[in-house]
Amino acid sequence: MSRPCFPRPGAVLLIGLASFFGSSPLGAATPPTREERAAHALNRLGYGPRPGEVARTVEIGVEKWIHRQLDPDMIPDAAAEAAVATLDRLKLPRAELVEAYQDEIRERRRFTRAKAAAEAKGEKAPARPMAGEGGERLVVAQALGELQHAKLVRAVLSERQLEEVLVDFWFNHFNVDARKQQVRATLVDYEQEVIRPRVFGSFRDLLGATAKSAAMLVYLDNWRSSRTYEVGPTEQAMVDRVRREVEGEPMAEPMMVGDKVAEPAPRMKRGLNENYGRELLELHTLGVDGGYTQDDVQEVARALTGWTVEPRTGDFVFRRQWHDNGPKKILGTAFPSGGGVRDGEMVLDLLASHPATATHIATKLCRRFVADEPPAALVRRVAEAFTRTKGDLRATYEALFLSPEFFAPENIGAKTKSPFEFAASALRAADASFVDVPALRARVPLRAMEAGAALGRGGDRLGSLSRKTVMLHLVDMGQSLYAWGPPTGFPEDSSHWVGAGALVARLNFALALTGGQVADARVDVRRLLGDANPDRADAVVDALAANLLGRAPSANTRKVLLAQAAPSLNGETAVPEIPKMLALLLGSPEFQRR
Repeated sequence: MSRPCFPRPGAVLLIGLASFFGSSPLGAATPPTREERAAHALNRLGYGPRPGEVARTVEIGVEKWIHRQLDPDMIPDAAAEAAVATLDRLKLPRAELVEAYQDEIRERRRFTRAKAAAEAKGEKAPARPMAGEGGERLVVAQALGELQHAKLVRAVLSERQLEEVLVDFWFNHFNVDARKQQVRATLVDYEQEVIRPRVFGSFRDLLGATAKSAAMLVYLDNWRSSRTYEVGPTEQAMVDRVRREVEGEPMAEPMMVGDKVAEPAPRMKRGLNENYGRELLELHTLGVDGGYTQDDVQEVARALTGWTVEPRTGDFVFRRQWHDNGPKKILGTAFPSGGGVRDGEMVLDLLASHPATATHIATKLCRRFVADEPPAALVRRVAEAFTRTKGDLRATYEALFLSPEFFAPENIGAKTKSPFEFAASALRAADASFVDVPALRARVPLRAMEAGAALGRGGDRLGSLSRKTVMLHLVDMGQSLYAWGPPTGFPEDSSHWVGAGALVARLNFALALTGGQVADARVDVRRLLGDANPDRADAVVDALAANLLGRAPSANTRKVLLAQAAPSLNGETAVPEIPKMLALLLGSPEFQRR
């Protein structure tokens, strides 16, 4: 596959910019102008400005723009909706995707057995099953790929920018990993039906929806957590079926001793799994310093026994026979015996209303939207709004986004964009359009191939692509969507995304984008210049900066860019290479920051 690389002049710029890629914030000591406030809001509450959007936001008024974003149902969003509507597998019911996943697991298991049998006989192994002519297999992989693409399309095209950022924030807060078992078959439902409809509602509702989602129950193993007991033969048969369907574990054939079946292995014992209980306390609600103990973790896990999944559909079910119905004590609160499913609901009620949860959620929101080390006074006020409104998320956001700290000079440009934020903001700033990718030589559909790359699979098939898609560039930049293992989610601290290797991958993407080498996105570079003289480097730099940044670049960045315009002439009257200038501006510290 062709790989864009830096022209020699770009390497000089790389050295110049890398020295302050992770440097101090770009905000000035003076109060921001109206344009700077508008650009800051667009960068923090959205995925950056499109050409002319800073001026339009100033005209509307930044506070009014924020209030509109807090009520997304009132914002028409035809372009994004039309683009997502073409992704057919996002419309499949969860149960159908779960069934497709199980079919693919069974097919893989048949192939494994057939391969082992052929090898035992010294015969040639059968060919591994692939997607059919119409891509009728790999349905789950295609659905995951379409979900990835939909996330990018919405980030770039949607007028409801805050909604898209909040869906990303809350998915990250309640992270699940597509690489684990049945999770990938339920991801479309998890984002579209569990997270997205609730980001402007109540925290308790969002918490409860994630707790009962198949994606979370499988990811953190609560689907198999129960009171300790030895299962009977009927339940053992059900367990075996679940293992086959959900985990894809082949079951051993009956062992023969002479002409008799050997004695079966002892029946399995069910027992408590504390994974979800621990993360529910540490990550989803109270926080690591929330004042809970290991006893609380165990008691929460006991309260949630029996909260599981119907393996054929992905529906939540409560299995009463698995539940520990004894008395419990959590965070000093007594739970009487016989509570049943209500035990879990009472746990969620208790945690959602706890003061430590208010502080933890406020801290994470302030870290995402204000600074890596958020001001303590702001965290306290946002937590108070959360508590006062009983976890009303819209009111909590308003307390944060309209705060003086949000627009404080020291917080403007204080955070480094993640790879996804960078890619989406680059496409928006360059006014890029999405294009269809020509049919591939490989029998694996494009979206399934992208999903495979994110999951760390199918790298040998990428050679069929002459140019990478945006999603494949994201994999190169170190952010494979929906495939982050730790339950903490992608790091909110900017330092994780800073480094020379990260900058190289970002500049390679920028050069590919502006040079027409990204398979599914196109940029009309000349259109970004407006009336500026394309033969003057200074005019080109200023026009591009106005569109990409909504303001002039720093004197140092401008100097470096002008020096790169045409090194052989090295002057303001030099004729610039406009695509390269656009790419290098996308790689500037001002654009890397938000």
